[in-house]
Amino acid sequence: MRAFLRTCGPAIASGVLLALAFPSWSLFPLAWVALAPLLYQARDLAPRACAGRFFLAGWIFYSLLLHWLMTNVYWAGGWAFWGYQFLCVYLALYWAALGWLWSWLRQSTQKHDRPGMLFLLWPCMELLQGWLLSGFGWGAIGYSQGKDLLVAQWASLGNVVIVSAIVVLFNECIAFSLPRSFSGKSEKPHSKGNPKSKIQNPKSSFRFVSFLAAIVVLLVSHVGGKSLLGEPDYQSKPFTVGIIQTDFPLEMKWDREYSAEMVRNAAEKSRWLARHEKVDLFLWPEATLMEDVTNPAIAKEITALTRETGAELFAGAHRRNEKTGGYPNSSCLIDKEGKVVNYYDKVRLVAFGEYVPFGEYLPFIQKVVPAIGDVEAGDKQKVLSVDGRKFGPLICFEVLFRDLAMNLRGAGADFLVVITNLGWFGSSAAIPQELELARMRAIETRLALAHCSNTGISGVFDPWGRFTMVNAVFGPDGSYYRFDGKVAPEDTVMQRVAGALAVPAPAAQVLRPALAHGALIAAAAAMILLATFQRVAGSKKRKKGT
Repeated sequence: MRAFLRTCGPAIASGVLLALAFPSWSLFPLAWVALAPLLYQARDLAPRACAGRFFLAGWIFYSLLLHWLMTNVYWAGGWAFWGYQFLCVYLALYWAALGWLWSWLRQSTQKHDRPGMLFLLWPCMELLQGWLLSGFGWGAIGYSQGKDLLVAQWASLGNVVIVSAIVVLFNECIAFSLPRSFSGKSEKPHSKGNPKSKIQNPKSSFRFVSFLAAIVVLLVSHVGGKSLLGEPDYQSKPFTVGIIQTDFPLEMKWDREYSAEMVRNAAEKSRWLARHEKVDLFLWPEATLMEDVTNPAIAKEITALTRETGAELFAGAHRRNEKTGGYPNSSCLIDKEGKVVNYYDKVRLVAFGEYVPFGEYLPFIQKVVPAIGDVEAGDKQKVLSVDGRKFGPLICFEVLFRDLAMNLRGAGADFLVVITNLGWFGSSAAIPQELELARMRAIETRLALAHCSNTGISGVFDPWGRFTMVNAVFGPDGSYYRFDGKVAPEDTVMQRVAGALAVPAPAAQVLRPALAHGALIAAAAAMILLATFQRVAGSKKRKKGT
């Protein structure tokens, strides 16, 4: 047991600590030291052994972070467990490849006792993870730092991976400031192939410099973040969204007998809200209109609502694409006369939920999340206009993809709207974790983001990531109650709540994201090329010496 803990303990500790930094535990300061045990041990290991430690840490991390996928056992049966683990193993393989490369680079450049490589490689790994095979960058370290608004502002320089790089650099500096190396008895040091190299304890001067560098990283990240923080502008483009968090269970959504009743209930609460607050645009969650909006029972309620309140409505909708015959995950904008102005069909579908990649070859992976059928993808993103404001819609997990949000800003959107239905996952950590994705999209784009969820958490982010949650609840007789300020966002999960919330004007972007990403990738590529050159040159010298 002692040997196991010595060999695997640091990797396990890193995986656990990093998971605890994310919601719903939200112990975000832990991310700044979570990787230190892994890096402290792995700095003395050969590439293969280092890859193994990184894989173990990654598998532990994702198994804890994505534990909410186990709720799918209720919907999909026991296969959901194996699908969940398949995903965790797949994501951990990125960590393994990163660990192997990090060790190989340090071996090739003979910089065994100096930090600074991993913080360039890690964000590149996260970028690849968020892009390859449709992308699933849910576990980017930067998402753990949303509640530290100062550090989170660095995402405005390009992407959440910039925040990840800062946190990883601090971990790297801490690991290399510790006084001794670690080598397992059964491991070969990564000086293999270079007999002149010998693993030794780092010199005290290097350790001191590493510790000092960690302090500088911590200070600069917060002081610099403060300089990037601004104040929201609610005056130049005044606009209010009326968010209705419906909290309809999935069983009700699937039962056609309740399709009209859900619309009636949401419309009733929307009217109650409009009687007490000014509303320019109502927001209803994903999959609220489970029958076509032209259905007489549906159209009657919606037309009465928009005409009576003088506000437009944007809602998640079910419809059939007349051109293709398919069924997209859709949404629609309805004007003040109750007429559909435009549809937006989700363009980035959820793998294993709305479509099954490689399903014809590996049928068992359909159980990663409960597949709801082959949903047809939309063909393009859209920007929709309401009363002089333009908003860019994102449906559900589309909020995971920074490029979609950036495309909407580039197309003229001055705020984002995310509608989602997380009813699949109960009151699990999926809800606050998804909210942190939305926060980072607001910071990256410097656009306000209105977040309307079926089961929570709903509210509005300003362009710097400050969150204003829904703030009202209704009595059965239509009475209206504002929260007294003691209600936390997590308290609204799986509750029927609402709010009329102001949407601030857009803020100026700090830096074009492509520049930051290009600089990171170029620096990492240059480092790899340099290491390759040094390794080849060293190999030639050794051959001449023999």
